[in-house]
Formats: sequence, structure tokens, C-alpha cells
Amino acid sequence: MTTSTITTKFHNPSWARRREWQRASHLYAETKQWLIDGWESGELVQSITSAGIENDLYAVIQSQAIREAKSEYSKDGAVQYNNSIPFGINNQNWKVDQTENGTVVIGFPCISRWWYTPIAVYDEIEDVLQQLLAGDLKKSLLQVYRRGGEWYCSFTVTHQKPLKGKTPIGVDIGERHILAAVAPTEGESLLVSGREAKYLRRKYRSLRESLQEAGALRALNRVGNKEQRRMTALNHTLSRRLVEFAVRFEDPMLRIENLDGIQERCPWPGVHSWPFGQLQRFIIYKAAVEGIAVEKVDPSYTSQRCSACGATGNRSADHFSCPNCGRGRHADLNAAENIASRKGEPCTT
Repeated sequence: MTTSTITTKFHNPSWARRREWQRASHLYAETKQWLIDGWESGELVQSITSAGIENDLYAVIQSQAIREAKSEYSKDGAVQYNNSIPFGINNQNWKVDQTENGTVVIGFPCISRWWYTPIAVYDEIEDVLQQLLAGDLKKSLLQVYRRGGEWYCSFTVTHQKPLKGKTPIGVDIGERHILAAVAPTEGESLLVSGREAKYLRRKYRSLRESLQEAGALRALNRVGNKEQRRMTALNHTLSRRLVEFAVRFEDPMLRIENLDGIQERCPWPGVHSWPFGQLQRFIIYKAAVEGIAVEKVDPSYTSQRCSACGATGNRSADHFSCPNCGRGRHADLNAAENIASRKGEPCTT
């Protein structure tokens, strides 16, 4: 089992919605503060229920405020809350649905009524939302909050398929081939060229330099946003291709590199502009939806050692050769085989 956190913004909520949600945020903070102060002074009992709270919030929101306040009071004592904080609705009292035209909406009670409001469906959450709509995932507490001038919601989903994994698949991320995967026991591999990633980096670097020289700051921001969308789309495609490769095998397990500190240890210049963390999150999300376990392994020396005998070998461009056993192998596939053979820390349980 594994959980994924979904955060997205509401799409153009009406003025009435925004006004009511803002009032709910204030009332939620006031309710929690009233509870904390009452417990601290001894004027309230810990067993208080929503029936003892007199404000306009729906009872399910009042009950959630009580649960949170109890937890925070037992841990931190006399907490002081801001004027406006995220308000929560437990998993049984909010809904996610899809309209006839395909718009995904989230519905929840607040003060005057239930509100059903469209949300932005980003590439990185699309697969998870579709699984949630299909009833394949279990949702948790919904939190609604304001950030700047936008309103957002956040919740987690639990992937309920058992995650075991007896067919290891090693995954190497690199420069010449952005993705290399090997299922050693099956004799199958996947190689994805890094040409598109290189092209995107060169293209947008050139555009940014030109716009910076011209002092076109607004255009520079637009270019940055477009680059981010293109890179996100590419990561989305890469993670999907990897999972599609993995589901071909019986009870697969993905083993990926632990990317902590990759920018310091990797000699590839493009590592600083590539959203590795995002790609890893996409892989974990999509794998979990398919019931595929994922482990992070130590990547040390996976590119230098022979996957057949473990001796230190030689790499020349895409070719790896071992002076000890004489084996020749594509260098990135050799690294992926080494990753597949290592035990790691589970990303999913």
C-alpha cells in the first residue's frame, strides 16, 4: 500500500464561493483556538462534540476542528492559531466527480451549502484522479486553503493494490539516454534517447539569454512557464513508458536510483536544469496505481562496475567493457542491471 498527495487549485471559483471559504477559514481558526483555550483553562471538557460549538460551520467541519485541536493540544500544548488556516473535511464527507463534459469537480460542505467546484487537472495528477474517479483508490481528509489570490485543495489517496514485486527492473537515468531499464531475469530492456531533453534545454536556454539581453522580463516569465510545462509533459511521458514496460512482466518491482545529492555527484551539466524529483514522483505514482512496488537503491559505482562479475570496467561513449570477464554491454543498460541487483528502501509498502 502507498499514499500519494494531490494538491491542485480550484478553477475560477465564484465570488460567493471565495467569500464563504474565507469566512470558513476564519471560523475554523476561531473554533480551534476556542477549544484550546477552553481546555487550557479547564472550562471545556475533552469530550466536547460539535453540538457544543455555536457557529455557522457544518457539523462535519466542526468535528474535524475538534479532532485536529485535540491532536495539536496533546502534542504542543497551548497553540496559537492565525486568523485564517486551512479547514478540513473528513474523507466520508467530500466528493470528487466528473461532469458530462469531462470536468473534474470537488464537492464539500461549508457554511451555507455544499459547493461543487472545478479543479485544475495537471499532468502529474491526471492518472491518480482517474483512478480515484473509478473507485480504485481510497481518499483521505480534504483541506481547503487560500494561497495568494488562489484557492487550493489538498488530499491524499491510498493505492489499495498489494505491492510485492518478484521481477526486479533496474532503472538508470542519464544524459545520452534519459531512461534505461532492464529486467535481467526476463532478458528485456528499454532505452529512451536523451535527445529531446537536450533539445529542450538548448532551445529555452537560448531564448532566455536573448530575452534577458533585451530586458523583456514578462516574455522571460512566459518562456520559463512554457519550458516547465514541456519538461513536465516529457517527464509524464517517460514515467508512463517505464510503467508500460514494467507491467509486461509477472509481479514487477522497479528499482530506481536514490537521487539525493545527484546534482553534486553527477558530472552531467544538464542535471541542474532537469526536474529529476518530479520524474521520480511520476514513476512512483503511476507504478503504485498499477500495483507495482518501487525501491530506491544506492547508485554508487553502478556505471563503473560490470553487472556480470562486479569488476571495475571501462566506458567509452555508450559501450561498457569488462577487462575481467570480457563482457561488452551498452553502458546505461549495464548500470540499470546493477541497480536491478541491489536491495533498496521501499517507496511503497
